[in-house]
Amino acid sequence: MNLKQLIYLKKAIELGNISRAAQDLNVAQTALGIQIRNLEEELGVILLERHSRGVAASTAGLEFLGYADRVLHALMQAKHAMRRHAENKVVDLNMGIPPSIMRLVGDHILTDFSKALTGVNLRLLEDFSFVLMELMQRAELSCTLTFAPEIEVKYKYIALLEEDLFYLTAPTDQLLPETITFREVLTHDLAMTSRKDVVTKLVQGIAQRLNMRFHVAYEVQSIRAIKNLVAKGIASTIMPYGAAEGELRSGVLRGQRIVAPSVVRTLMFAYPKDQEYQIDSPSMRQFISDITDKICATKGPVTRKL
Repeated sequence: MNLKQLIYLKKAIELGNISRAAQDLNVAQTALGIQIRNLEEELGVILLERHSRGVAASTAGLEFLGYADRVLHALMQAKHAMRRHAENKVVDLNMGIPPSIMRLVGDHILTDFSKALTGVNLRLLEDFSFVLMELMQRAELSCTLTFAPEIEVKYKYIALLEEDLFYLTAPTDQLLPETITFREVLTHDLAMTSRKDVVTKLVQGIAQRLNMRFHVAYEVQSIRAIKNLVAKGIASTIMPYGAAEGELRSGVLRGQRIVAPSVVRTLMFAYPKDQEYQIDSPSMRQFISDITDKICATKGPVTRKL
């Protein structure tokens, strides 16, 4: 078994045609076919099912392709890493991070966590998830932590954790239960961020499914301004715990977990698929795992690692 055979098989399965695969790889069709047959003989299984319209992966072929993909990806990573060593090159990595996550782990990312990234000059940009995804579309970010609910096929997404959102109000002497129903939350005047923002979209989506009216009394593109409105008793809001952890701990705000149904958002690590060989590395995976563990270790809401 050799690397050439893996590349030939992968291309034949992708294009569904031996002739087109040979043309795409600039090799003779006969040579490509022989290499794949030699691989089949070595493994003792049929990897390609031949038919009049071309070829398709057999059940064994699909399983083998999964292993082949990982081998080819690992080799591409190794090649890229060795090229950096040869050139003594430091890679600039522009990474996006949502405000609530920055508040929880921001101090640690550029100190403790970034030590796990070898040969990388890490730069962080804090903004709302929808803004970060727009920046990555314009190639201004290499990768990002995001709560963006829309999945786009050109990006690779790794789900890290999910967290419950809280209903926040001004403090009073009244003793409140730990939870509040979604229906009751929507009866209050809410201050929310832009309708493009993940939390607002999540709430709006749940309200639509339940045929309930979702009214935003104050639309404010600033988490700090929203918290000020809530602290003064002018409005209430729905927000992740991390975005108001300090205020909740100090008693400036009070929070209740939303139930029936709960409002849950998922934190993901996203990057362009065509840059996977640069982004997906053992050091980056350890870096992201460290961030996830730190978030889950914070006191307060139930945050579940995925």
